[in-house]
Amino acid sequence: MPAAESRDAWSAMPSPPTDRVVAVVEFLASRPAEPATVAELVRHLGFNRATCHAVLAALVRSGWVLRDPAEKTFTPGPALIALGRAAESGVPAARAADGELAVLAKDLGLTATISYPSGDHIVVGSRSPATPSGGDTVRVGQRYPFAPPYGPGLVAWGTAADIERWLGRAPRTDDAGLRRFHDVLAAVRRRGYTVESMTAASRRLGEVLAELDSLSPRQRPAVTELLHEIGGIEYLDDDLRDGQPYPISVMSAPAFAGDGTAALNISVHVWRDLDPPTIRAIGERLLTASHAVTRELRGTAPPDFPAATRR
Repeated sequence: MPAAESRDAWSAMPSPPTDRVVAVVEFLASRPAEPATVAELVRHLGFNRATCHAVLAALVRSGWVLRDPAEKTFTPGPALIALGRAAESGVPAARAADGELAVLAKDLGLTATISYPSGDHIVVGSRSPATPSGGDTVRVGQRYPFAPPYGPGLVAWGTAADIERWLGRAPRTDDAGLRRFHDVLAAVRRRGYTVESMTAASRRLGEVLAELDSLSPRQRPAVTELLHEIGGIEYLDDDLRDGQPYPISVMSAPAFAGDGTAALNISVHVWRDLDPPTIRAIGERLLTASHAVTRELRGTAPPDFPAATRR
């Protein structure tokens, strides 16, 4: 089978039994401190009770899920700890980025995260809080739809096919919306980092995204469409004029693997008004982190990726 056909087969082959196992694990992992009953799982995930019992029995036998016989509730099991550590050690980007992440958070006084493209989602893999108490809603394991307006930095230096796939994941976009997203990608390529606006609606997004994995499969498409509608809109270069502050939510820059593809996103969670000189200073610090992590990955930044002027 040709390579292109093989990739299409992997992405197109549905497996409902496997999807149900994944849904149960994701639901429990989304609320580790809140044990779930069978009734809750049935209600949230839309399975029948017999199917849910069968999936849970297999997960309990494997150690992926723990059952409290007294309370008749379920939580993530110890076998997932080993799996998580194995996954972390198997992703070179995770090891390369974490050290830089802590320095970035300390330098800027902002919570910093590393997120990874994973299929149709972007997954937060590491978090370094600005203060010991954190104070923000972002968490490790949180997922964002890898669709407009999320993740432009991960596709801005990709191929035309990468960009079309990203745009194609938008629930619906008219011609004006497509032009705006192409303008966003061009702006990100010029400066090397993204600058998301902050709105009243986007302040609520953190809470919604934190609950995405706990939603039933029937609810997720509607929520994803809502996120597309109210998600952070990128500032273009002409939008940011000196002399006044602008509400900023998140700023990000990618780091690159050996083949020049974006391996991860380095983000800082701002959630305040900033003037353009401060925005540019944070952007320069993100570019410094991006180049440092790319070197750690033995990666190659695209020729048109901006150099970092800050040392």
